[in-house]
Order: sequence, then structure tokens, then C-alpha cells
Amino acid sequence: MLLTRQHKLWLALLATTFVALNTSLIVWSSFELTMHSLWGFWSSFDETSIEQQIISTLRLPRVLSGALIGANLAVAGVLMQGLTRNPLASPSVLAINSGAALFIVLSSFGVLSLPVPTVVAGAMGSIASGLIVIYLGGFFDNRPHPVKLILAGIAVNALLLGLTRATIILADDQAYSVQSWLIGSISTLDWAAFHQLLPFSFLGLILAWSLAHPLNLLILGNDVATGLGVNTTLIRLLACSAIVLLTSVSVSIAGPIGFVGLLIPHIARRLTGHNFFALIPACALLGATLIMLSDAMARGLAFPTETPVGVVTALIGTPFFIFISVKSRLNS
Repeated sequence: MLLTRQHKLWLALLATTFVALNTSLIVWSSFELTMHSLWGFWSSFDETSIEQQIISTLRLPRVLSGALIGANLAVAGVLMQGLTRNPLASPSVLAINSGAALFIVLSSFGVLSLPVPTVVAGAMGSIASGLIVIYLGGFFDNRPHPVKLILAGIAVNALLLGLTRATIILADDQAYSVQSWLIGSISTLDWAAFHQLLPFSFLGLILAWSLAHPLNLLILGNDVATGLGVNTTLIRLLACSAIVLLTSVSVSIAGPIGFVGLLIPHIARRLTGHNFFALIPACALLGATLIMLSDAMARGLAFPTETPVGVVTALIGTPFFIFISVKSRLNS
């Protein structure tokens, strides 16, 4: 049976993700990790092998956690771009990341007395910052302007980052422990972090996938979607819930890693089109691949010292953000 173009595309995406996972498991290590060690790990695990123990206890949870975080941020980004119909929307650009980071830092340092888990504190920050941005950006206006929304996001993001840094400076005795986290790092993630991340990520991704059909209709316009039986208010609320859940759990585990939610949806649309049934899983695979490869690059930039993965995604994402901004301006 001949494979269709769509089948070839999905096979290519799965193969790329698989290659990225295995590459990230063995490259740039203080111990010599080889393809032979990796093959032995997958085919017949040997507890006496130091290389395979390193892959099992240190590299695998880190890489799998990074993959989940990349998938979360990419799917959150495509949901935001779909809801706002703005190609520049993403958790980092619209201050969702920085809002979660601020509340997590305030809660961790005892500035805010929040008797809740870190993920919940991050969710509260995401909601608060998101509401401020969409209000200032005129999201609820009859004819919202996309540039106004982005400017509001940049302004609020700068304010929240400033407050976060001020909090860290005031809590000088604990500042060092959160510096790499604030940039975005997965270097210390272990199986405990992965198990904390997995259920929230699974719930958020399933919720996003379940909204694919109404989101396809919502893109046609509120009037058309309502005429086809879509409760637009409910769909927006559920989509925002998925965005907050996916973003807050990722930030609580790895810090505010930027630009994944901006870059990946554009690549996914070029490959799959605008159908959310294909767009959401494509974003999940591409987001996972980006973080795994960025983590591998982060280890090699100043080896043996590790660079936070957020630095690599920023180096990749910033030129892309400028390109999309200029393109949007020319098309408006």
C-alpha cells in the first residue's frame, strides 16, 4: 500500500522526535556515552553498566520532562494564536510565563502566603497576568487590534520580570537557587519532577485535543461558530483553562522557557495546515523535539558547564519573533 503525503509527514515527525530523544540522551556528557550504551539500554538493560545507569537515572527523566514541557508550551501557543487570531501570541509574549514565574517566586520566598502547591500558584499568576494583558490589549473590543495586544503583553511582561528580579534581589540568601530556573532550565529534573509533570500535562493536552473541532469553527468567526451550534464563551473558557494548566505546570517545573509557543505553531501550520486536529499533535511533537535538541545544544555551548535551555530557545526564537513582527506589520 502506497503511503499518502499525510502518512509520510507523520512518520517523519515521529522519526524526528525519536532521533532527537536518542541524540539528547547521549551527547555532551562528562562520561562517555556511546550508541552502543544506548542500544544496550533500550534492548537489554544492564544494572552493572555505569553508562546505562547514567542514561536511566539522569538523562532519561531530564529528556522526557523536557519533551513534555516543549509539547505543553507549543500546544499552549497554538491555542493562544487560535483564540486571539494573532500570529505573535504565545505564553511568553503575552506575559503568561512571567505571571506564573512571579507568583511561584513570591510563594516560594514566603512573600505571598499561598497554602497551595507550586503548580496552583503558577496557575494563579498565569490567570492574573493573562487577564491584565487581554484587558489592556483590547481583546474584548469589537475590533481588537493585534499590535495593541502584543504591546500590552510586552509591557506587562517587562513589569512582571522586573518584580520577579526585585523579589530575588531582596531575598538574596535564596537568590542563587532560582537564577537558572528563572532563565529556564531542565538540568536538575529527575523522575520525581517527571511524575509531577505527567498528570497535569496529560490532562492539559487531552483538553486541548478535545477542543479541536470547535476551535476549527471558531476560526471562521464568532457569528459562524455560534450559528453552527458552538458555545463560544464555553470554548474560550476551556481553551484558556488548557493554556493556564499547560503553562503553569511547565513554568513550575522548569521556569519560564520562552519562544517555544511562538515558533512551533508557525512551523506546524506550514506542515499540516490550519486544522487543529492535525495542528495540536504536530505542535506537541515539534515542541518536544525543539526542547530536546535545545537541551543538547545547551550542554555543548560551554561544555562542561551547562547553559540553561531557555538561553538557546531565546537565541532561536528572538530572530523569528522579529521576522514575524515585520511580516505582520507589512501585511496589516
